[in-house]
Amino acid sequence: MAFIIRLPFQRFYRPLIIAGVILADLMVGYLALRLRPDYLLATVVAVPLLLIALRWPESGVLGLLLTAAFVRVTLPTGTQSRIVASLILTALLVGLWLVRNLVEKRPLLRPSPVNRPIIAILVASVVSYIWCLIFRDPLVIPSRNWPVVQIAALVVIVLLPGALLLTASTISGLRWMRVIYWATLGIGATLLFTKIVNVGGRFINTGGLFSLWFVSLTYGQILFNRELSTPLRLALVGLLALWMYDRFILNTHWLAGWVPPFLAIGVLTFLKSRKWFAVILVVMAALLALEWRGFIQQVIAGESAESGVTRLMAWTVNWRVTGRHILFGTGPAGYAIYYMSYFPHEAMATHSNYIDILSQLGIVGLGLYLWLLGTLVAIGLRAWRREQSKGSFSTGLAAGTLGGCAGIILAMALGDWLVPFVYTQTIAGFDHAVYSWLWLGVMVSLADQKEHE
Repeated sequence: MAFIIRLPFQRFYRPLIIAGVILADLMVGYLALRLRPDYLLATVVAVPLLLIALRWPESGVLGLLLTAAFVRVTLPTGTQSRIVASLILTALLVGLWLVRNLVEKRPLLRPSPVNRPIIAILVASVVSYIWCLIFRDPLVIPSRNWPVVQIAALVVIVLLPGALLLTASTISGLRWMRVIYWATLGIGATLLFTKIVNVGGRFINTGGLFSLWFVSLTYGQILFNRELSTPLRLALVGLLALWMYDRFILNTHWLAGWVPPFLAIGVLTFLKSRKWFAVILVVMAALLALEWRGFIQQVIAGESAESGVTRLMAWTVNWRVTGRHILFGTGPAGYAIYYMSYFPHEAMATHSNYIDILSQLGIVGLGLYLWLLGTLVAIGLRAWRREQSKGSFSTGLAAGTLGGCAGIILAMALGDWLVPFVYTQTIAGFDHAVYSWLWLGVMVSLADQKEHE
């Protein structure tokens, strides 16, 4: 599916860029005495970075990854939620990408099976927003800042798939895939270093599903990249072991944090060897048998209470709203005001991204997301089948992204967020979620490669 729009103002492209730079400089000068120092620094740095991204679009994706990881500058919204830098940068990069393609008369999207479900999701999200305004229950009275909250939720829902399309359309070669890969591992390694030297790593964002991608991508190269030197392979093994100790031994209670990465490990091991997959199952069963009582106390008891009581109660409460708005849902973030209007003392998180999407975008939205996930799995399998015999970086990358995709499907059921809800993760959850959309975009681009380096 390719979209081409021809515009008559290509000759004004360079003058517009120059005028934009001058205008940006004037704005920086005007705001220099009116902004907080961190805002001013972010503005000054953003201008040349955006120009670089305009010249080399791939660098914009790398900048987005690093911004989500390290930039903690946020803007207020008038609510408890704040706009993170990665969201702002995504909006700017998507806007630049669209304008650049329109002006230069390029196809807006490269042909890919993922285009149709994503475009359908974007349309359904906007329709859901309009739908909820028209068919909102008359007894529901929104708060004064509710329009801001709902627009922000819609922006998050739209920009995250936009990040996937941006990545899939701009990352067109293995060279940049390698850069983004090592940048991702560098983020995780930096966090581990701060913990080892005990300097604190709160400024580094490795929340949400970052752990899933770190584990799956690292393990994929260890298993399938025969071109790795022995020292580098051992370094990756050590890095993975340290990460697993930190996240899965010291933080066993967070089931949604370690089960999806272990699923990815299982998928990659199965792709490598059915025998080794069986060995891993036996080893895990033996470990559980030896530490069964402690494991029950730390994990199963807490998760059983949450899944068997809290989650079922949350879904029951949610259905009292969603059941009456089943087609297009209650709109972005919509079920929150129904909770506050009808049963404020029973309101609770849904503990499931699938239920959350169903409630916000209705059965139409959920169906489209399931279509998208199924398409992504098919794309990942296609990339793996083509790359598996090469034994190179691309082989490990194909396996790692496929494992990450499988982990996402499970993580969404356990309550981790591919699409963050503004009243639980807040808008700042965009920082966590954008990792998954970026790497899914890399997977789509990898599957569409014709010739590799």
